[in-house]
Amino acid sequence: MQAKVRWKLVLFGSMGVAVDCLKWLLSEDKFEVIGVVCTRKPRSAWRIAVDDQDMQEAAVRWGVPLLTMDDVLELEADIGLSVRFHEILRPKHLERFLLGVVNLHGAPLPDMRGSMCDAAAIIEGRSEFGTSLHWMDKGIDTGPILAVRRFPINAADTVYELFQQSNQLGLELIKETLVHIAMGKLRGTSQQDYMNQTGIQAATYYAEQVLTYKLLSAKLSSEEVKRRIRAFQFPGHVPARFMSDQETAALHFKQADS
Repeated sequence: MQAKVRWKLVLFGSMGVAVDCLKWLLSEDKFEVIGVVCTRKPRSAWRIAVDDQDMQEAAVRWGVPLLTMDDVLELEADIGLSVRFHEILRPKHLERFLLGVVNLHGAPLPDMRGSMCDAAAIIEGRSEFGTSLHWMDKGIDTGPILAVRRFPINAADTVYELFQQSNQLGLELIKETLVHIAMGKLRGTSQQDYMNQTGIQAATYYAEQVLTYKLLSAKLSSEEVKRRIRAFQFPGHVPARFMSDQETAALHFKQADS
């Protein structure tokens, strides 16, 4: 009788969506979660504002070891899963995993690599957003694409709503594909091949660049102002504001659009 396949997995992630993923993994008998790598800091302002689940508490409650990035260098594991993780995994970390490390990127690839892509999508007036799974490599969101799911952006969507929806769909993608990935049935497509097949062009976003759009000016059209307000309406964060201190209060989309 053939032994039952059970892949040793390490989960990287701190936010509520990672906690939900851990809960699913612990119910999925094809994976053995041998540890979780997460922040050891207290929850940030936005996570407190929305009562986002704490991975430190959840992992301990469910009996899953908390690991450090240095601990990872001593591991022998089959697969890693990064769920909106806040640190960069270096090649020395990636090589500890027999199959590799799958990353949940909260934006569609390859056209929205990097940080604050949800805000950038609203600022640019894009009609859709999304979420992606890809193999991690030494680049920034450049590894082979495993799955992409896109959804329309509605005129009233704020950046927090895009963030929530991309996380929800990303978790669904993980549940649908992770076993197939581990079995080698879903190997991924290089981003260059994906671009050749779809005509989509790659682009990378950086937080410091996106954040420059948070300051508003009287020269902007009313539509542009509304987009920027939506793009920075996120619990626990400073909203978009005009350069004049007299006009910084209550720049939230619902109030601005009423």
